[in-house]
Amino acid sequence: MDFVQIPNLPESDTALVAVSGTYVPILNALRNLGIDVIEINSCQKLNKPVNSHADILLHHLGGNQIVIIDGEAYLTEKLRQQGFAVMYSNVCTSNVLYLNDILLNAARVGNWLFAKKTALDMVIRDYCAENRIKLIPVKQGYAKCSTVIVNEESIITADKSIQEAAKTVGIDVLQITPGYVQLKGYEYGFLGGACGLISKNKLAFAGNIKTHPDYEKIKYFCNKKQVELISLIDGPLLDVGGILPLKVKESAEKQLDIS
Repeated sequence: MDFVQIPNLPESDTALVAVSGTYVPILNALRNLGIDVIEINSCQKLNKPVNSHADILLHHLGGNQIVIIDGEAYLTEKLRQQGFAVMYSNVCTSNVLYLNDILLNAARVGNWLFAKKTALDMVIRDYCAENRIKLIPVKQGYAKCSTVIVNEESIITADKSIQEAAKTVGIDVLQITPGYVQLKGYEYGFLGGACGLISKNKLAFAGNIKTHPDYEKIKYFCNKKQVELISLIDGPLLDVGGILPLKVKESAEKQLDIS
């Protein structure tokens, strides 16, 4: 397996993802597709509905570099077993402060990073500065949850601040209706938290994407980008904290080079 070089954008078929361990049918569906899973355990520092969400507990910087919430020994061990160099958020997370809930919840789209700048962890800020990744401030704190990343130049979102910011840097945006994604304890979740790319051309959803009222628009938009929509399970869409691709399968050409 090779590391995903640009976060959220696997170059080929995904081999390893990080996803909440709470949603067993989603885990089973991913494994049935031949994808290994790092299950995210509940973090006692976070509010219960989202305390196992991958897009809150970790942030993939690219390659083998990853940032996680400090104190998560199990997650640290699992990631190190996969060859990741683990860094820790430099701010202690509290279960009572919203800003500490979103330290790592930034949406990396190619060379752009959409985030609530005042809440973004300094480890991520420093990495972006050192690697010429442009930080685009948005009002939405849950930027990663709110953004469906289709490719390095295309996103789907219901959030107006993300939509406006993305358009200013030339990213193609499909704006959708808010809601229609379940998240226990909240009025609704976010579509970005209900999905993730499982190959360069396959976008997988936790639930049936056809239940969304904007399904036809979403399908048309993704078809133009040559991205197929995959529903992992039947039933309503679920905000599971995203399906984060971390490694891809080796290409046939690379396997031949090794042999």
